[in-house]
Amino acid sequence: MNETKIWVDADNCPQAVREVILNKAKSFGLKVTYAANRIIPFAFEDPLFTMHVCPETAGAADDYIVSQATEDDIVITKDIPLAQRLIDRKITVINDRGTVFDQKKIQYMMEERELSMQMAALGLKKGAGWSVFGKKELAAFSKTFCNILYQKGYKTPVL
Repeated sequence: MNETKIWVDADNCPQAVREVILNKAKSFGLKVTYAANRIIPFAFEDPLFTMHVCPETAGAADDYIVSQATEDDIVITKDIPLAQRLIDRKITVINDRGTVFDQKKIQYMMEERELSMQMAALGLKKGAGWSVFGKKELAAFSKTFCNILYQKGYKTPVL
């Protein structure tokens, strides 16, 4: 089994999700890299966790994740274009609400995103968008994240 690394598009990742990622990764001895245009604080320090601060240019964190992630890895992002790029490379991608991205979901979300942008350009009210992030969303993320780790062969935590 190749070692899975976890990549987090950290700019908009909720702190509670970051903590779930860190706790699960630590229990399995997995490396986690946060990528963002600014420093994102960790819940705790560990040599397995790194923060990669990217240049403040558009898409720099996305480009870094795409250039570094492999098929064995897991990427957490809610950035639909980034998810598309990663799915094209057969990399496992989930968002902070536990949605596992695939080609069909990405296509639908890209179309929905385009429609929202067109409506905004016309001055029309956009949809309600995402609800507040709470316990239900965190539980869904945690369950999905654990299931993906299990599918990748991580069944027994490191003691």
